[in-house]
Amino acid sequence: MPETIESFLCAVHRTYTEVTRREPGYFATRPLRAGDPPTGAAEAVADAFGVTLTATDPAAFTAVDELLDRRRRTRPDEDTDDVDPGRAAGHVPAGAWRAWRQRQDRQGALRAARAAHLGRSLERRVVRHAGRRLRYRVGGRGPMLVLLTALGHTDEVWHPLAERLLPGRRLVMWDAGETAPSGQPWLLDGHLSDIDAVLDAEGAASCDVVGWCSGAQIALEYAHSRPSSVRALVLLHGSYPRAAGDACSAYERDLGAVCASVAARPGRAQRALRMLTGGAVPEPLPADEGRAAVEVLARAPAGVESLLRRPFRDPDALVRYSRQLTELWQRPLPDPASGLPPLLSLAADLDRVAAPEPPAALMPLLAGRHGELVGATHYTMIDRPEVVAAVCGAFLDDPSGGAPLATGPAEIRWAPCP
Repeated sequence: MPETIESFLCAVHRTYTEVTRREPGYFATRPLRAGDPPTGAAEAVADAFGVTLTATDPAAFTAVDELLDRRRRTRPDEDTDDVDPGRAAGHVPAGAWRAWRQRQDRQGALRAARAAHLGRSLERRVVRHAGRRLRYRVGGRGPMLVLLTALGHTDEVWHPLAERLLPGRRLVMWDAGETAPSGQPWLLDGHLSDIDAVLDAEGAASCDVVGWCSGAQIALEYAHSRPSSVRALVLLHGSYPRAAGDACSAYERDLGAVCASVAARPGRAQRALRMLTGGAVPEPLPADEGRAAVEVLARAPAGVESLLRRPFRDPDALVRYSRQLTELWQRPLPDPASGLPPLLSLAADLDRVAAPEPPAALMPLLAGRHGELVGATHYTMIDRPEVVAAVCGAFLDDPSGGAPLATGPAEIRWAPCP
């Protein structure tokens, strides 16, 4: 079907919102470019967003323009408000598109509020095992889906994505364990036993699992050691120990070295904190527009800094985190084995925490089910929950259906099948 102005503006709205949350004045001096936009789109964009829209060849696109272009290829799956019906006759009242944008903003704010309050709406439960109390949240009906967060983090990172995955599923999530009853760090075997304890408490024989960052390796270890307990597995921005020759991010290399040093000598934690938490204020964007577009998209979501820095909140937390991460990364990834559940791997091309490329040891298990979100960061469950939920939901509904190359949002670039 021909692209409508509403459909075009939906793509612009998502892109504008994501960019200006990171840099409010980004479009004050920079245009937005599009190839062959619908008639009247420039006037609508100016009215709704105060942004200059330039029709141009895709060769002139920045990373922001490319993201908009990809989003134009995915029709919105949520209700949007129309403007005055006079539009159909070729007349759009002044300010009508601005009013349309305001309604979209209100819808987004309501959805964000639901996600922010999700933790309070889920049922809180406690299970005792291994001499400790594990507090977890559960809600919804349907197949059980366990969300495994990264070491050192709380389940709050999941709320925007969980709110979208909840319909039709029984969702379970909890804060990553930090300390054993002995006072020592809660290591990999403890994290695996946490999953066992929750499944037992919920009377579930098996579950689906989504693991983020270091939680992806924990999820892999669980599926490898208990293959009958996992039906399907999603690895979201997985950060793993990597063999020689594997792509590795600079952050992973530096973090691994710092954590190994702190784990061996805890007295170094205070100095290490200054290294890990420096540069909290984003640097000004480059003058070059192409580089500025990349840098603004590569920034972490705004307003969640304290949430993302939780493993580094104080020296004691860093010591625990360092011992946990060092122990986890000393374990090589499990060898491919028969009986493992279907896997889906999602990464981001602007991830500056975990390398977007999966380790070679994972490739035989993925069967082409590895996708990179374009213009995205390590935190897509927070700033792209609608995209991640659409792909995860389709995969979990039919995990044996093969690589999801032909469907899903166009802002995901899928790896070719081997």
